[in-house]
Amino acid sequence: MSFVERMRDYATLRVIGIHKKELRILTLIENLITTFIGWLIGIPAGIWFLGQYVNTFSTINLEYTRYFNWETILIASLFVWICSLSTTLFISRRIKKIDMVQALKGVE
Repeated sequence: MSFVERMRDYATLRVIGIHKKELRILTLIENLITTFIGWLIGIPAGIWFLGQYVNTFSTINLEYTRYFNWETILIASLFVWICSLSTTLFISRRIKKIDMVQALKGVE
């Protein structure tokens, strides 16, 4: 969900007594779990997709082979985790600035 969609949820949690720090920790845990599951599924799915993609362009006269190395996977994994953590940082900054009255207003 986007932050705008979740803002009402965050404001509701704040109203029922969750502190901003607890809300930021909750957001961090949610983001880390989602990233971990996507990372676990994405690596084998990416390797499979690479094989399918390469096989699509192989012909009788020219055969392409799937090639990847673990350094590339490590670099891509670092990029994914850095993006995930930076997203969590941006969300936690936005959580600090939530106007609870405006967030909990009904749609007009």
